[in-house]
Amino acid sequence: MYAKERRDLNIYREIQMISLTSIAVVAVLCDLQSGRIPNAVTATGLMMGLTYQLFENEILGVILYLGGIMLPVLLLGGLYYFRMLGAGDIKLLSVVGGFLGPAGVLSCMVRSFFVAAVFSLVILYRNHLFGKQFTYFWAYISDYAKNGQWHSYTDGVDERAKFCFSIPVLIGILCCV
Repeated sequence: MYAKERRDLNIYREIQMISLTSIAVVAVLCDLQSGRIPNAVTATGLMMGLTYQLFENEILGVILYLGGIMLPVLLLGGLYYFRMLGAGDIKLLSVVGGFLGPAGVLSCMVRSFFVAAVFSLVILYRNHLFGKQFTYFWAYISDYAKNGQWHSYTDGVDERAKFCFSIPVLIGILCCV
């Protein structure tokens, strides 16, 4: 590869890192402040991701973009249905997919869920909630299996056990870029 082409790839990579990280930081700040990620932040990130993919990969970028934004929706839709994960979190991961493509967002999701698991364990330990939350989880699963009636999972979760999932997503992004 020529030096100019290598430099151009480095510039695209830097633009990708700065843009994606900036969007994620804004999403985390909004999530911490209001408990939600505004659609304007998500829409901006999606447009920036598409623009990045088009410049970096041309027409192939559209395919990578579409695959990347759809993968979190397909894989995490069930968690949203039971209100175990918020719509804003899935949309934020779709933004990640827009920038990184399907393989990149999958890697980011795995890392984000690992970080979230560590956060959860620390929170449960510090607040002495292991027994209470695990009992609630199994009761929720057996009730749904028995009755087939849906209700929001978070209705019975102790407030001290909740945290913004956008923070582990940001950490997952930082590990990936």
